[in-house]
Amino acid sequence: MTDEQSRRGRNNKRRGSTGEREICALLAAEFGIPVKRNLGQARDGGHDVTLHPFAIEVKRRARIAGLYEWIAQAQGGEPVVMVRGDGREWLVVMRFGAWCKLAREEIATS
Repeated sequence: MTDEQSRRGRNNKRRGSTGEREICALLAAEFGIPVKRNLGQARDGGHDVTLHPFAIEVKRRARIAGLYEWIAQAQGGEPVVMVRGDGREWLVVMRFGAWCKLAREEIATS
């Protein structure tokens, strides 16, 4: 591995950790409950953040690609991917059926 590849790997890891902390802070502020990163997930496999019943995979990238693989990573609950490109806003990706359930509940109360 070259020094350039090693530096790029460290930068990607730092960007990912920063994104996970950012999402935890946003979720905690939105729902008024503590939300923490799953620190062992890199070693053990699985998702980055749990907000029951959701298993959240967080991606912070310069470019967005690989959504189906990221959904597959979010195991242990209703899979959700929260992703943000550099300089862009956060987006939420989830399965259509799960979104319909949330939308149906929202529409019923409005």
